Amino acid sequence: AIIVIIVWMMFSILGQNLFGGKFNYCSIDKYKYETERECWIAGGEWKLYDHNFDNVLYGMLTLFCVSSLEDWPTIMY
Repeated sequence: AIIVIIVWMMFSILGQNLFGGKFNYCSIDKYKYETERECWIAGGEWKLYDHNFDNVLYGMLTLFCVSSLEDWPTIMY
């Protein structure tokens, strides 16, 4: 179990370096408004996905959900 946690931590740190702060979306239309400013002008709210890599703990939680096959299609989509 310790080895698995260490591997998840390594990939979580890598995910934080690659994807940190990039998993946001607009509450109106996820695909039409790509920046916070566009979303704000349209009257939407800039939100953060539940599974993200903004810090190591959230990254490890995301990796756990993907590796346990619990709700992984939603995360990957």
